[in-house]
Amino acid sequence: MDYKEIGRIFYRDGYKLAATHLENNLTAKALSRATAVLYEGVDGLVDAFLKRSETEGKPAHCKKGCSWCCHQAVFTVTHEQLYLREDIHRRLSEKTEAFLEKAKKKNLKTAGKSLKEQLRIRMACPFLEDGACSVYEARPMACRIYLSSSVITCRREHDEPGNQRLFPELFEFPLQAGRMLNEGFVAYLKQYGVVTAEMLLEQGYISMMTLGQTFESWLS
Repeated sequence: MDYKEIGRIFYRDGYKLAATHLENNLTAKALSRATAVLYEGVDGLVDAFLKRSETEGKPAHCKKGCSWCCHQAVFTVTHEQLYLREDIHRRLSEKTEAFLEKAKKKNLKTAGKSLKEQLRIRMACPFLEDGACSVYEARPMACRIYLSSSVITCRREHDEPGNQRLFPELFEFPLQAGRMLNEGFVAYLKQYGVVTAEMLLEQGYISMMTLGQTFESWLS
């Protein structure tokens, strides 16, 4: 089975997941829960994939304390941003302003740049603390599926982001599966008139905080 077929399968799975949890129940609470289930599903898939990879002699090098990938551009969709904001409000409310200030600093570097320029910028994620993700449980899809089999290649790509000959040795299957699950999920929302947008993580957090946006206000 090629990656295109795998992509189609996971796209359908993402759509079906959204339909199962949101059909006749498109509420803020249901949407938050559906996002959590989406993440739980991809985490289970990734865990199974990584166990198999390790058995086959090609383990992932990703671990707590390794944060080379936490300095690059991360793109998110509206439901991911709202889920993240909700989690921070519930668990880390005392850090919201500190996170916002760090997001604004990174935004000064990334806003108004072309996509090519944004992808070359290296600056710590607003939620990176002491080399670890402070919002790990609510991290976006892009972070959940970005898995490398060689930390050396990650570091080299971090140090020379404009060098097209250098790229991290990422596992393709989690990337494809996670992206398409998310796309299928979003496709269901769009079908019912829910407007979504993709933006950089720091830009999304600033927008959510500045506008005070929640799942409730998004749906209304």
